[in-house]
Amino acid sequence: MSHPEDQRAPDPGQGDRVPWPEGFPTGQEAGSVEAQLEQARAESEDNRRKAEAYLDLAQRAQADFANYKRRTTQELEQKVLNANASLLTQLLPAFDDLQRALENIPSDIAEHSWPQGIALIGQKLDAILKNQGLERIGAEGDRFDPHIHEAVAYEEHPVYDEGQVASVYRVGYRLNDRVLRAAQVVVARGSSRPPASAGGESRSVGEGTTH
Repeated sequence: MSHPEDQRAPDPGQGDRVPWPEGFPTGQEAGSVEAQLEQARAESEDNRRKAEAYLDLAQRAQADFANYKRRTTQELEQKVLNANASLLTQLLPAFDDLQRALENIPSDIAEHSWPQGIALIGQKLDAILKNQGLERIGAEGDRFDPHIHEAVAYEEHPVYDEGQVASVYRVGYRLNDRVLRAAQVVVARGSSRPPASAGGESRSVGEGTTH
């Protein structure tokens, strides 16, 4: 049997109102959470920009160090090359004297042990210089090249054409790509006029040259 109070009409003020779930933030609390999220996003973006900036600085520093290392290595190699070139240039006259002595050993003593020992020393020295990158330049039949040749005379030659090296007065030397000393040569010509590529006027062997 129903009670009269169970048959009362619903309160129009409450109608279909759904109660606020327990544990859910209220409107004020939701606004506070949204503000915190926005602040967290801003801090995350700021940290991301800082990380990118630090990464860029690190990459630049690494590139600068690599460039510095490469530059110092090249400078050191150049200093070593310059030092070797300076030393070898000073040794060339003594090497020339040794070669001339070996080429002019009298035949009556050529078979003695001491001239042969000196010749062996010359061969060892030549091998050492080659291992250091030293190369002889200037040979008969070469085309005259003012970058590696120095013309000391011009002469008509029955075999070589105009502009070719007819004979070598003093060999030259090149260290890697650097010419330490140009070869002094006699240049062949086909007429009384020196070849234009050789430049200058005809000179006798030894005129205006040093040994």
